[in-house]
Amino acid sequence: MDTNTENKACNCFKDTLNRVKDHLTEQGKVPADAINIGFRWQGQSMILTEGEYSPVNPKVEVEFQAAKKGGGHARNKTKIDISIMATHCCYCGREYQRNNA
Repeated sequence: MDTNTENKACNCFKDTLNRVKDHLTEQGKVPADAINIGFRWQGQSMILTEGEYSPVNPKVEVEFQAAKKGGGHARNKTKIDISIMATHCCYCGREYQRNNA
């Protein structure tokens, strides 16, 4: 894959998903006579603002046992998750073009 840092849109996610589909089909992991086959990225996002965005955004999951005021730690874990929006394509490195309005 060549580096595409110009302002033209990239198809890296679509191309990669197609490569996975072809690979799994060639390897026989998806039977030739199968129907209603679907391939999609997990964790897809729908962005309602204008501009380009990655179709998939990694999610970081955090869990911890907080310290109690009287000493020791809480019995239950606190869980937090956060999604990260990419500013560049992770495959070709092209910066996504966005409106900064």
